[in-house]
Amino acid sequence: MAKNIKWIKVDSVTGVSEATTKATNGAVNPNLSGLTETFDWGQYKYGTADDSVSTDDSNHIHEITDAEWISDIYGKIDEFVRTWKVVAYEKELDLRKKELGTYADSVYASASGYKYDAATAFISSATPNAGLTTEAFYRGTTVGTLAAKIKTNHEAYITKEAKITGLRGLYSDRIDGIIAGIDTSTVAKALESLAGIHTSEKVGERTIGVGMTEDVNAGFYNPEGLVNRYEFS
Repeated sequence: MAKNIKWIKVDSVTGVSEATTKATNGAVNPNLSGLTETFDWGQYKYGTADDSVSTDDSNHIHEITDAEWISDIYGKIDEFVRTWKVVAYEKELDLRKKELGTYADSVYASASGYKYDAATAFISSATPNAGLTTEAFYRGTTVGTLAAKIKTNHEAYITKEAKITGLRGLYSDRIDGIIAGIDTSTVAKALESLAGIHTSEKVGERTIGVGMTEDVNAGFYNPEGLVNRYEFS
């Protein structure tokens, strides 16, 4: 038999928890027979030790039930979920700045609506437009060249913006499904659920030499991989 143990590291000489006093001699796991660590959350470590060991709540060394351990695993997963929901949008904003920041207002904002419609109308039927004609004149180019540029840049912006939004949405949808997928039937199953949210998947390949490539991976749930997913999807 073994006991479930939850603890904070102790001073290597005094044995006092570093939660109580700074471990000036270095922090180590408490000297408990058979102690094996399999989980951590914050300062606390979790694992099992021989059934014969004695715990000490006053020194932050606790015996816990399976239900208490599972609850803490669930709590750590929920913490990742809440963090990743925020990170997904932060990474989306960073990617927008990188990929869309070079598009001046005149390229997209002004080109949306009437300007894009005017450009496509000119390309399809050479329908004149006062705005395009005037801009082309002062720009020193033809209306046809300007219309083609507006159409190309506008559609490139739309495609990039939609791809970024879609990939962020992919992460958000996956993150939203994490909690429902947690298996709380046993400690082992809950730990498997925790490990499962840190898996990665191949999103492409990168050339590293002549005839040589390496896999490019991104987190299945962790949105830190949004840039890799965007670049290689």
